[in-house]
Amino acid sequence: MKAHIFYQTAVPRYLRRTGLFKAALVKGLKHFARKNLEVNVIFVSEEEILRVNKTFLNHHYVTDVISFNHELPPVLPPGEPWAFGDIFVCYSVAHKNAAQFGHTILQEMMMYVTHGALHLSGMDDHDPNDRAEMDRQAEKIIATVLKTTK
Repeated sequence: MKAHIFYQTAVPRYLRRTGLFKAALVKGLKHFARKNLEVNVIFVSEEEILRVNKTFLNHHYVTDVISFNHELPPVLPPGEPWAFGDIFVCYSVAHKNAAQFGHTILQEMMMYVTHGALHLSGMDDHDPNDRAEMDRQAEKIIATVLKTTK
């Protein structure tokens, strides 16, 4: 799997923990992470996440994270990775929400990356039980990633 992390908004250097985000992404993608695929994580501003929300989802509000799965093309040249999905993370929402949820800003950013990865791997959060399960999975993944990097 190829993971690309882009910072398209002002994210302080000490929070640009690309290795941690990639590790959380791999764990969140589960068995998909072993395939020849590419995933982009793009940290964006409130204005950009609002634009993405309006353009692609017809939602007229700022959100924390949006993920898009891409369909497997009918023909993929041998060795060419499948552009599996994109995860847009709003840094300023993570910054605002961290204290509210009892997280550091880094943990909140990792939560959004992991949440997006779980969506790409097939999990859903349309009802409270599913959302609670996604949150449990994400918290477990983040704790594992942070523990292994200490």
